[in-house]
Amino acid sequence: MIKPTPDTTSRTFESFGYEWNTFGDVREEDEDFARAYFADLDLDELGDRLALDAGCGKGRYSRVLARHVRFLIALDGSSAVHIAARNLGQLENACVVQADLRSAPFGPMTFGFISCLGVLHHLDDPKTGFHRLAELLAPGGVLLLYVYSRPERAGFRAAALAVAAALRKITERVPHPVLRRLSTVMAAALWGVVVAPGWVGQRLGIGPLAGLPMAAYRGKPFRSLELDTFDRLSAPVENRYLWNDLEPWFRDEGLVVDTRRDEAGWFVLSHKPEVADRVPVR
Repeated sequence: MIKPTPDTTSRTFESFGYEWNTFGDVREEDEDFARAYFADLDLDELGDRLALDAGCGKGRYSRVLARHVRFLIALDGSSAVHIAARNLGQLENACVVQADLRSAPFGPMTFGFISCLGVLHHLDDPKTGFHRLAELLAPGGVLLLYVYSRPERAGFRAAALAVAAALRKITERVPHPVLRRLSTVMAAALWGVVVAPGWVGQRLGIGPLAGLPMAAYRGKPFRSLELDTFDRLSAPVENRYLWNDLEPWFRDEGLVVDTRRDEAGWFVLSHKPEVADRVPVR
């Protein structure tokens, strides 16, 4: 984890503003990634809910969610809101709001559904952000969270993350246009050394190759890895978690965890019990 500095929030917003203004087009593979994020969620049960996509970026997942809810608010603190507004502009049941989620201009218990995907781990105070999400969630509401995980033991992934963390101490200070070019080169190297051999191993049944990491990029356009490489190297702060780190967050906010899975990050689906269902404290 990079130690935050007083200007962390502004640098984070600047970084993601540049990212989504640069990689802002709607892409076919966005739908594929959305299916992975929403795999534990019954989208058809969200139909009458007011929803919040907290940290929407370019609105790639907001577009999917809006099809399944009564109304969606796509929230982001960066200038990415301009791209999100363009990408959501044809949807009558969605609007875009620019605000830091920690001070979002909504009252408590406003939303029946909240998604927060890939956001909290970039805050210097992630638990404060989580508390705000729980506060905004109505009784009976559903919260879908995705945050980065970290491996419990040494191995290829742990080593790769350590290298990336060391690089980021330098790259997050590199001008974004320069970093974009560097990310393209690094993504090409990863594609050639890890992704392509893994795809071949998967297709031909070659176990050692099929077991290579970064399987999510197999069969996806190179631009997906290019985007994520830039994302990982540009963000000023990156926090990673074991489940033992996250479980108290949900318990302290009175949220019930329905499902959780770790696939290079924690996908956690939870809900806030109805008041009548809560067990009284004795």
